[in-house]
Amino acid sequence: MKTPAFILLLFLALATTSCQKHRNCCVLPVVTNQISATKDGTSWRAPSQIDVIKPGVTDTLILRGHIGEENIAFTLKRNSADNYTLVDATYFTTVGQDAVVSTFVLDKSKDNTFTVTTSADEKNFQGSFSLYFKQTYGNTLSPAYPAALSFKDGIYKATQSSK
Repeated sequence: MKTPAFILLLFLALATTSCQKHRNCCVLPVVTNQISATKDGTSWRAPSQIDVIKPGVTDTLILRGHIGEENIAFTLKRNSADNYTLVDATYFTTVGQDAVVSTFVLDKSKDNTFTVTTSADEKNFQGSFSLYFKQTYGNTLSPAYPAALSFKDGIYKATQSSK
């Protein structure tokens, strides 16, 4: 009689302790070197890179994303150690990845937000953004080139290739 009770107790102990859910089962991995946002209600994602604007100028950086015929660029300026702010942003589309068919600039009359966090060595950048753009070049009569567009709930992570 003791053996069946012992086996039952052992079975219950194993069943309740071995089937615990892992704490990190649903945590998605952080994707590096990527920009993602909701562009006019549609999910948008592109590989990213960040570089100095030109050799010798280390206080201004360009964060770029490019996917197919779509390109976005953010100009970041260092105000102090580990403190960068958004100076400007541009979105443009191309045909054949070389002929620009539409250009959008940051609509500064809207409530734009952009955050920047850097690593101690200032090579790794990440943050969030919600930006509004207005068209400055392109066919506004075509639905493919609206007069304005937005990138909301955006996040980015990029590693600077040179410093």
